[in-house]
Amino acid sequence: MSTEELTRTPWFTAGLRGLGGAGPVLLISRDEVARCLALLDPVAIVREALVDHHAGRTVLPAEAYLRWDNDQGAYTRSIAMPGGVVRDGGPAAYGMKIINASVSNPAAGLERAGGVGLCFDPQTARISAIIEIGLISSVRTAAVSLVGVQAAGHADATCLAVLGCGTQGGTHLFLLADRLPGLRRVALHDAEPAAAAALAERVRRHRPGIEVAVLPDARSALRDAELVVTATTADDGYLPPDWIRPGAAVVNVSLADLTAEALLQAGRLYVDDVELVEQNPRRPLGRLMQQGLVTAPGSTGGGRPVDATIGALAPRGGAPPEAAGERISARRGCRRCSAARWRGSRRAGRTSGRTWAGSGAAGRRG
Repeated sequence: MSTEELTRTPWFTAGLRGLGGAGPVLLISRDEVARCLALLDPVAIVREALVDHHAGRTVLPAEAYLRWDNDQGAYTRSIAMPGGVVRDGGPAAYGMKIINASVSNPAAGLERAGGVGLCFDPQTARISAIIEIGLISSVRTAAVSLVGVQAAGHADATCLAVLGCGTQGGTHLFLLADRLPGLRRVALHDAEPAAAAALAERVRRHRPGIEVAVLPDARSALRDAELVVTATTADDGYLPPDWIRPGAAVVNVSLADLTAEALLQAGRLYVDDVELVEQNPRRPLGRLMQQGLVTAPGSTGGGRPVDATIGALAPRGGAPPEAAGERISARRGCRRCSAARWRGSRRAGRTSGRTWAGSGAAGRRG
């Protein structure tokens, strides 16, 4: 290049007006996120957000979803989730979560999911902060689950089953252990026994008052559970209604674990966002809604209506009175949470689960 070419203002900057660019951006690492979380009550914050959403004080557009298979043929995806909270007379907050995941990550020593959170300046729309989002995402998900369990009247559970013993399963377990005063027993299952054994060891080390057992299959893990958390990478439903004991609550973090029969037999069904559930045909409840078999709260058509949102229940601190003979299950996932009460049967309560061999997907960690 000639001297003139080297000193000439490049074309891609010559046209700029000389105004300010991006401005200062705060970078917040995972360690800094952890220090901040220690000063807050994430469950109270999440409960407030759910109530705001139910009251119409949020903006929650459809998510952007990109999937592909990596070189190992493993399911890999990126999800972008924009949103905002706008309160009358209060400051507005806008941002986006970008959360990426691959099911082959744990085998490489990586968490399955990770990403960044972006905070937007409400006046200029500039990005004001970039935050490591993996820890916040797992904490937020577990907090929504706890709010749902409490709102549905199951904070008195004494026995918990966790299917899938990765980051989400572990975060849920320790939050529930700390916030449910009567919890005494935990049953774990993962398609990778080493993952379940490692989580069991962490429970024994950090919460010695909790009795923990590793079970060889999902059905036996659910046998005595009053509260169930599914945090797997299952693609298809594998939990039929008769595997769940009457009166149990199932928090389906990974979305696809419950069969269509289990959802359709629900005596009560709660979600955190009806539209987002309906827009997700990749998961059983979204497909049922698109088929008209499950409908929005208050619907009078032929489908089985969702009973309420978690945000509608949370301010009251409990669900509607439970009818005799019902069993309740809570189902929740990435940005959508639902809870369901199934009408129980005596037969369902008698299944021992000792002879079932779990499928490969049933307990894969999330």
